[in-house]
Amino acid sequence: MTVKWTNDQFAAIEARGSHVLVSAAAGSGKTAVLVERLSSRLLDETDELTADRMLVVTFTNAAAAEMKRRIAKALEEALRDDPTNEYVRKQRQMLNRALITTIHSFCLEVIRENYYLLDLDPAFKIAEERDLVLLQDDVLEEVLEEEYGKQDTDFFALVDAYTSDRGDSEIEDLILGLYHYARTLPNPDAYLDHLVSMYTFGEDPDEEAILIEFGQMLWHDIKKAVRDLRKLEAELRVAGYEPQSENIRQAIFPFEQLEGETIVWSELETAARAMKFGTMKAVPKKEEHQIYHEILKPAYDQAKKKLTAAVEQARVSGADLLESVSMQQPLVETLVRTVRAFAQAYEQAKRDRAFVDFSDLEHYALAILRQDGGPSDVAALYKERFAEVLVDEYQDTNEIQETIINLVANEREEIGNLFMVGDIKQSIYRFRHAEPGLFIDKATRFRQANTGKRIDLSQNFRSRSEVLYGINDLFVQLMDEEVGEIAYDEAAQLVPGREYEPIPADPEFILVDGASRELSKQEVEGRAIATRILELVSGDEPFKVTDESTGQLRNCEYRDIVILVRSKKERVEQLMDILTQYNIPAYTDSDGGYFQATEIRMILALLKVIDNPLQDIPLAGALRSPMFRFDDSELARIRLESEDSFYEALKAKADDDDELGVKCGEMLDRLSRWRTYARNHSLSELIQQLFNDTGFYDFSGGLPGGKGRQENLKALYDRALAYERSGYRGLYRFLRVMDRLQDTGEDLSEARSLGDEENVVRIMTVHKSKGLEFPVTIVAQLGKQFNKRDQMQRVIFHKQYGISLDAIDVVTRTKSETFVKEMIRRDLDATMKAEEMRVLYVALTRAKEKLILVGTVGEPLKHLQQWLQVGQSGDLLASEARREAKTYLDWIAPALLRLPSATSFIESFGFTVPSTFQESTSWIYRVIGEADLAEIATLQEMMAQLHHVQRFEAIDFPIQNEEETIRAVQQALTYEYPAQDAVRTAAKQTVTELKRAMQLEQAAFEDPVRPVDTPYREPKWRQVKQTGAERGTTLHLIFQLADPNQPIVDQINQWEMQGMLSPIEAETARLAIPDIEMFFQTEVGQALAGALERGTAWRELPFTYTVPAERVNPDGHFTDEHVLIQGIIDCLYFDGDSYVLLDYKSDAVTHLSDSREEAHERLRDRYAIQLQLYREAIETIWNIRVERTLIYSLDLQEIVTVSTK
Repeated sequence: MTVKWTNDQFAAIEARGSHVLVSAAAGSGKTAVLVERLSSRLLDETDELTADRMLVVTFTNAAAAEMKRRIAKALEEALRDDPTNEYVRKQRQMLNRALITTIHSFCLEVIRENYYLLDLDPAFKIAEERDLVLLQDDVLEEVLEEEYGKQDTDFFALVDAYTSDRGDSEIEDLILGLYHYARTLPNPDAYLDHLVSMYTFGEDPDEEAILIEFGQMLWHDIKKAVRDLRKLEAELRVAGYEPQSENIRQAIFPFEQLEGETIVWSELETAARAMKFGTMKAVPKKEEHQIYHEILKPAYDQAKKKLTAAVEQARVSGADLLESVSMQQPLVETLVRTVRAFAQAYEQAKRDRAFVDFSDLEHYALAILRQDGGPSDVAALYKERFAEVLVDEYQDTNEIQETIINLVANEREEIGNLFMVGDIKQSIYRFRHAEPGLFIDKATRFRQANTGKRIDLSQNFRSRSEVLYGINDLFVQLMDEEVGEIAYDEAAQLVPGREYEPIPADPEFILVDGASRELSKQEVEGRAIATRILELVSGDEPFKVTDESTGQLRNCEYRDIVILVRSKKERVEQLMDILTQYNIPAYTDSDGGYFQATEIRMILALLKVIDNPLQDIPLAGALRSPMFRFDDSELARIRLESEDSFYEALKAKADDDDELGVKCGEMLDRLSRWRTYARNHSLSELIQQLFNDTGFYDFSGGLPGGKGRQENLKALYDRALAYERSGYRGLYRFLRVMDRLQDTGEDLSEARSLGDEENVVRIMTVHKSKGLEFPVTIVAQLGKQFNKRDQMQRVIFHKQYGISLDAIDVVTRTKSETFVKEMIRRDLDATMKAEEMRVLYVALTRAKEKLILVGTVGEPLKHLQQWLQVGQSGDLLASEARREAKTYLDWIAPALLRLPSATSFIESFGFTVPSTFQESTSWIYRVIGEADLAEIATLQEMMAQLHHVQRFEAIDFPIQNEEETIRAVQQALTYEYPAQDAVRTAAKQTVTELKRAMQLEQAAFEDPVRPVDTPYREPKWRQVKQTGAERGTTLHLIFQLADPNQPIVDQINQWEMQGMLSPIEAETARLAIPDIEMFFQTEVGQALAGALERGTAWRELPFTYTVPAERVNPDGHFTDEHVLIQGIIDCLYFDGDSYVLLDYKSDAVTHLSDSREEAHERLRDRYAIQLQLYREAIETIWNIRVERTLIYSLDLQEIVTVSTK
């Protein structure tokens, strides 16, 4: 079928001859355009682009694999139409080696091909974060020890200024913080040089660039306050309050003498010193002065406060401001010198171990590609090789990546070969140092100077017009260059490109009244969301969504709904619990949050106490845990025993003979045993011992989400094992690694316990949802305040303004903030607000058919009144209001309340409707309070239905004669439940458990197996130091993920780099490459590869299936009992004619068999039961017929047929 491209899409497909920037709005078919552009060029024999002459950089490995798959499909379709076309056949073959990859993978290739230029060990490996944290600590400790040994007074001054009596942790964090920040820039050394030089100033403050810029910041604030006061002065004068009006005129007079947009500091200082507010003449509080007291006077107080704050800073002399900064120069020079010493030592330590981290990948590649500020000889070769360099998600590129890309592309934009595509409105990765300014700069230059082509794709093929127009109505009022860093102009607005069947689908704004005596704001909002979900799915008029497979409308299901939140840390578990109370199935893919899991915090607290019991907070946490069950009152009584550490208080209380004293004594005895055990055993053995002694592992399994909790605890044990395998020892160092991983944000993912395909409501972060789409999108927690943590740090690093060091007087031991810190905070706040506005845009554009915005405030009427008073400038809300917003609601509510559809809603509260903004679609407005929430009482009814609690009544024995009574009692006591075999048979078993039970039954009638002594070579992958189960898991993961159209070794390298494979798992996988490649060369492997491309293959397919209980226990006596079987099918595929079930096995069978046929038979006997159940399950669940059941044996490198139909 021929695709009908829009004019803009066609222009993007055909653009040649210069750099091209495609601004692709959400849902605009960007990926399809990219695939068409590349595949059409590859099919054109006259085009210079061939599969080996392109570099395609994607944001994720999944995106790279998907793009390569789609291009391969296009080439194969062309080959089917013309099987004799050798040119296309060659392009298809070369595509397997084409550079369609992430920037880190490209950097890795550059390094592997040119490692000798860096004197790098060719066997280098991507180090795990755990190993890097330990290595950094070791190196930093050595560097600090060396610095202390020099007895340098400047270093002591630095330490004295930035440490406390708690140790060196603060100076360590400062050194590591500056090191890592500098590494985010293309030239770290140049940045460190800049830090030192910026603290040297000339004679005239008015000529210092940094003071000029600070003056402009204050002048902007002063001018805004003066404008507001001037307007107020006129209103006071017209209303007859001349004395008050004159007071304002005199106050602002000094600033009205200044002209122009720019101003030097001395002029600003003179005006600021001259400015003075006189005493405002009192006005009687009578009815005729109501407007003055309720409107004019509050407006005056607010404007005066803002002007006074700005003027106060401007009254300081320029010389004094600069001196407060320059006096920190010795500290900065010492800090920079120490950071450089650490960087050099850390680099050498990594080289000694052949370690490379992600930052190294970019910097090493840059070192190879750049020479004397320009392209190196290696870069010149890449320039000659690449006919096109295509960058996807360009808005998320950082400065280092931009430099690398420019070094391998044609540097002349007007005749360039760089094709960039992205959407600046979806740039939400500044925390990963993405630089949206790169996109903005090119978008502006390409449009104005015509140095390159700019193409806008604004047509959206994803969402209903109601959703798109609703989004436009918001962002036209919110986003411009001043607040959002880009104008939401006509080119940026979303245009509907898909026709839906008309239904009521207006977007909704739900304001939740969080005022409740019983519930927190989060609980009320959660219940409001649950109430709305029930209405959508099972209300009197369920919402209709379009079924993608049939194109017809159907009732909304839970799987159609997503709840988006800004951060997972914001009580997502509480939201999950609330949905569960409403019997709404919900799922969240816990990406991160591992260290916040209750069970992990408890066990880490105990480990910290074992390491050092003098830590009060971990000790109290451990005592309150279910392992020891001390309550708050007991902890308070212990605390009163001693003013020393909590540990000393615990020991003091243990001397008492009362119940609590005995409890404390038992705790101390256990702690003493564990501390002794820790000194004589490995860390992993200690953790296992704690699980055994406390029963905490089993206890966690009995809690809600128990399986996931136990997986988290097992993961901690596994990480302890990995820590020891790396050659490290000791509990203290392991705990430091865990702390550092938390501090650096390298949180780990919690264990997953629910599949993605369930009919559940999904809860995810906005970042996780990027690139996805959902029929119904609920954007929640809009009343949550923006995160200003970065701005509140004591020391902040900034590319332009340097370091936000305080002015510290080491003599008087006092400190004060410098104007540089104020500048950095202002800039961070502006960039944070711009980023948050783009995050909001990403969240809203996930919706296909229904958009629901939910936010909670404590006093809705008060907030509504404030939002209605927000000013506007044309279509835009007032810039000051947008800049000073503290929550998403502070943007959304004032904008939505200006729409005509809000009129009746506003008037229902007795408010006056403000000047309106012409809307494109209607919104639905609701205020939901506690009284409007659905009842949760149905939960008890549901539980009763599920559990059917039976009540046993007392047996009434007639006391007619003693013998009869005794017989009745004996009969009652010896009563045997008729379905006892059903009780002894587990209600749920895995296929492995069932297979094992059946094999034991068969083994009773078989002779024991005697191994045959035959020559046998153990496969290399089996020689790696992993258990058999670990090796099997690793190899199954490779078969699950492997793309047969890409080199297996490249994929393994990527997975290791992403952390999907540990180094030892990657080693196993690399040694198994011949066995894996051999499989894909078989007829079955080729058939699977074709099915994968067609989308008719399913790997790691979970299932749940019931079988009669007698199959589990053939000798049991059952009626109609069934057992629930769980399993995971390695692979099921449809080859075009029939379904084939395939299982991968790594068992060693060769050395146990006399012949290949006997080895085949051994595998059939071993796995026939398991695969028979797999086949039955999938045939029953999917209502299909499986024609063949096969095993691929890695040991034999052969396909073994188990059964055919």
